Amino acid sequence: MLTHNQLRITRKDVVLTRLPAAFDGLRIVQVSDLHFYRYSPPEFFSRVVKEVNALAADVLVMTGDVIHYGNDHLDLAARYLEPMTAALGKFGIIGNHDYCDGARSAHVEKMLVDSGFSVLRNANTALERSGERLWFAGIDDLWHGAPDLWQTLARIPIETEPVVLLAHNPLMFDPARYYPHGMVDLTISGHTHAGHVYLPFLGPVYRYMLSHKYRYGLYEKDGRQLYVTSGVGSAAFYFKIGKNGLCLPPFRFNTHPEIAVLTLRRKAG
Repeated sequence: MLTHNQLRITRKDVVLTRLPAAFDGLRIVQVSDLHFYRYSPPEFFSRVVKEVNALAADVLVMTGDVIHYGNDHLDLAARYLEPMTAALGKFGIIGNHDYCDGARSAHVEKMLVDSGFSVLRNANTALERSGERLWFAGIDDLWHGAPDLWQTLARIPIETEPVVLLAHNPLMFDPARYYPHGMVDLTISGHTHAGHVYLPFLGPVYRYMLSHKYRYGLYEKDGRQLYVTSGVGSAAFYFKIGKNGLCLPPFRFNTHPEIAVLTLRRKAG
């Protein structure tokens, strides 16, 4: 079943053992893998903006792959990303496709900043409420960037204060879990498109092509959480032929584009 126009809003409560009471109920809205390119349907992305803003996010996170290939569609991306709103801040990271922007992601980063996002590239920032803090950190792309967990988590008192890590590739979940003290409480990722093409009885095609250990959904290991979104965009393939290349129209098969709403909950007791 073709599903590229069937946008879903996915809501998950994420229980964090160390979440301060001041952040109980914090609502994180995630968009990811928009993959803007020549066939991106304007009516679909207009709906995405309306849905995001209707969710009244406390924090909006964009977890990479803004564009599909090249930097020709950055103005298009900005048209939809700039009007997205969040009460406490908009945070973004860089994905592997964003390194195809012609300047090794510099153009994408500038567009995100101009659209109101704080870009966290091996960097972090804290939200403060009632004298308590919740940290947001973002790590560079695993495939094409220079991911550095030590730098990403620098100056965070990870023994005592909770951390939400934005990592485009969910394979960063495992090293984040094993970071000293194991104190990355929640990792939020994209990249996999939930398989993009999910064949009955066979499963997701991309799992075999790209070795996706964490395909989609909420995972828990050793008390640490990972959420992998299926992403918003549906650009599937790009063939570099000649100056402009060859792009296929957007499609998905049995995997739905989504906006994820993650509500942080404090563990009882």
